[in-house]
Amino acid sequence: MAEVERRVCEDRISSLSDDLLVQILLLVPTKDAVATTFLSKRWRFVWRMLPRLEYRETETSDGNINSVWWFLEDSFRLHKAPLLERLCIELGPQCPIYVNPVKWVAKALDTRVRWLIFRLLWKGEPIRMPKSLYFCKTLERLTLSYKILVDVPRQVSLPSLTELDLFCVVYKDEDSHVRLLSSCPVLKCLKVTRNRHVEDNVRTFSVKVPSLLRLDYKADTTFQDSDDRFLVIDTPNLLSLHIFDIFGHSFSVEYMPHLVTVVIDVLFPNENFMRSLSSVKYLALSPFDIMVPWCDAVNNYSRLVECMIFLSDQDLCESLLVLLSNCSKLKVFMVDSEIGQYANRGPGLWNQPSSVPRCLSSHLEIFEWEGYAGREYEKELIRYILENSKCLKTAGISPNSTCSEEKQKMVIELESMQRVPTSVLLSSARMLFRR
Repeated sequence: MAEVERRVCEDRISSLSDDLLVQILLLVPTKDAVATTFLSKRWRFVWRMLPRLEYRETETSDGNINSVWWFLEDSFRLHKAPLLERLCIELGPQCPIYVNPVKWVAKALDTRVRWLIFRLLWKGEPIRMPKSLYFCKTLERLTLSYKILVDVPRQVSLPSLTELDLFCVVYKDEDSHVRLLSSCPVLKCLKVTRNRHVEDNVRTFSVKVPSLLRLDYKADTTFQDSDDRFLVIDTPNLLSLHIFDIFGHSFSVEYMPHLVTVVIDVLFPNENFMRSLSSVKYLALSPFDIMVPWCDAVNNYSRLVECMIFLSDQDLCESLLVLLSNCSKLKVFMVDSEIGQYANRGPGLWNQPSSVPRCLSSHLEIFEWEGYAGREYEKELIRYILENSKCLKTAGISPNSTCSEEKQKMVIELESMQRVPTSVLLSSARMLFRR
């Protein structure tokens, strides 16, 4: 019996190797991992070898926020891992301004950190990162958010950095971001967010990174001096480009022959920019009314296979067909008219084109319309696409009405289109009503 009791009480986990115990602690939040120091002598120092640490503000059940600065202060100084794979520090307004977060970042850099996430939302002024940040040879991914002052030295080198995220930070001067980007010879992904509530000291944001493959750029459209903002993109190897909310900006774009995916949301295009998109395969435009000149400026999107349009003006349906005429290999075409369903409730105009776009007769396989309101011009356009799409496999129409009777009426109208006498083969098409 004693032997059985001894086996029941045996602590087999504590007998595991340090490496296995570290892997177990990586499955729980950092705060819980540190708490294991009180379990026994065996656990006292295990957490100090964790290669990944996260310090985030947490919300209590009564809605209050528990700041982690004090916990970070007490625990991080005890950390002894020779290599830090990932450090995440997120501090909110509850963090006192007398705290010195820079020393924590400096220590992480001394431990050869590979991935650093630092988010500071305290009530104090933006802080400078330690100079060693700009010379870290092991740093591969870096995220800086909010109350960070990007003050880049004249001589800087980040030879391993592949991903950089600059979220609403402040730059010391107009050239700080230029020096930072030029110091990253293997940078692959860059995300930049600028906010109207943050004066970041930059008028011309220039992205000249030969190694860059993906660029996400977002700037608040309500900048008071948005007309004085410029964006320069010179990235010849770029594969993916996402631009959001740069309404009113001026910009210059060099040719990007390898561009595959483009997502545009609120942008005033120019001819140079439009032509730089001629090689894309996947394109999303919002709102389409601003993009209408693209239909005429670029007469051949020869590689485009998937296109999504956010339609805010019903009078632009004919422009959709102009766009389709320029996309000879298009296989997937999606329209979302929900954003404009209250903007213009007039009858709309529809003139059937004299020739059928090539993509409809030979390539289009998937057609979707989100936010269908049953207006006459919508019905005519959808009817035209269904009747002339010889390769169509799936057609998904999603009504925007919340009234069951009105929705049922739309469904009946749409289903009747499949029974219209036509020589087009629609036997494999499926009408998908997802609401």
